[in-house]
Amino acid sequence: MSLFESHKPKWTTKAWAPAAQNLLSVTFSLWRAAFLAGKTGTRTKVFDNGVLFLERLIADNAISYTQDRQSNEWTFNYYTKNARASLRELHENWPTMVVQYEDRRTRTPSERWEYCQDLLDGSIAAFEACLSAPQPSAIKAQRREAKVARNERKQKSREYAKKAKADGVTQQPSPNPASPPRS
Repeated sequence: MSLFESHKPKWTTKAWAPAAQNLLSVTFSLWRAAFLAGKTGTRTKVFDNGVLFLERLIADNAISYTQDRQSNEWTFNYYTKNARASLRELHENWPTMVVQYEDRRTRTPSERWEYCQDLLDGSIAAFEACLSAPQPSAIKAQRREAKVARNERKQKSREYAKKAKADGVTQQPSPNPASPPRS
């Protein structure tokens, strides 16, 4: 919390607020998931726990740690996926300060949590160093770098679409290689 408290004027600016929101999102998600990793991971239990969780949410209009724990097969995945998504967004916008999340299907639930926590710790240290530095142009350099990276991705996407159109392919690949193509 000291990172946020000691740099509040910067975190509340348009330039830094997205990073603050994502760091808070990762922190909250990992805090919620911390005691939920003791799970089997079987698809049936994950599905059943997800349905149970939503039924309780609809019936009670409230969720507490008790419901999270009772549906941990699903809730652990939910919280760690949210942490991953926020870490990916942080990396996309601040690539030199946040290490890219690497998917590995072989990580146990505890290993997934620890990996996200390690990335969060590194990100917090990098943001602390950057925010404490007397260089006001650091954020502009980060933004320029992220913009260049986004433009390169867009250009590759346009080139692929142009090639696919020329080849008669009508379906774009999924942006996430682990996801099935959209229909």
